[in-house]
Amino acid sequence: MSTKPTKEQVEALFGKVEEKFSQTTLGKDRWYLIAIPTLIVFVPEHGATLYTYLINKPEYSTSELRQALIRRIREALLECISIQGVCKPLETLLGISQIEREEDKDYSFSRERWNVGPETYQRGKDWLNTIYKHNQISTDDAFAAHKDITFVNYQITYGFYLSDMTILGPIETELVTLSGIMIQNIARLTGWHLRGIRRVGVSKEDVELVQQCIELIAKFGNIKLENIPRVDDIEHEV
Repeated sequence: MSTKPTKEQVEALFGKVEEKFSQTTLGKDRWYLIAIPTLIVFVPEHGATLYTYLINKPEYSTSELRQALIRRIREALLECISIQGVCKPLETLLGISQIEREEDKDYSFSRERWNVGPETYQRGKDWLNTIYKHNQISTDDAFAAHKDITFVNYQITYGFYLSDMTILGPIETELVTLSGIMIQNIARLTGWHLRGIRRVGVSKEDVELVQQCIELIAKFGNIKLENIPRVDDIEHEV
């Protein structure tokens, strides 16, 4: 949009995305995992609007339920740091923290005991092997002369951020990852994660609907997604 969207316009967008996502078989409580990594790219301040939109629903009518919700939102934003950088996820969470009621705040610390080391590397490797399978060999080969990138990929991007399934599971993590990459109009990695989300069990039909949800948000933000593959384009690789 040429000007900053209003709260009402963003809420209307949420309704459209929610309705589109309801056509999938992925359940009604995951659509916002697409909205988070896409919306924060152009209007991170409206993360607070998303939070308010969600907690006004009957399924989040108690503090305990709202605490569970913010854990999932926080984890999605943490994963976004690994694929989009730190500033916009932080801006989003700061906005939410300003409107949270004290009784709804969650003080748990999911990665309190995390350390760089063999276990972290193995978690990263296991998750990479899940979504990349045999393709991981060629990816590692591409970075053979850039070992710092390989270290970050295994130990940090995947070992720290994306392989922790204590709050968001494999499908949810791939929803965040795919959405966060596609909204940046990165064709190659979008293809890799269209393939990856298929490999964790999401049907081809549901992946197409997920992409349509991302495109709804991109269009709203005047973000052009050019030369981005579709699930049919990568299906032969799955």
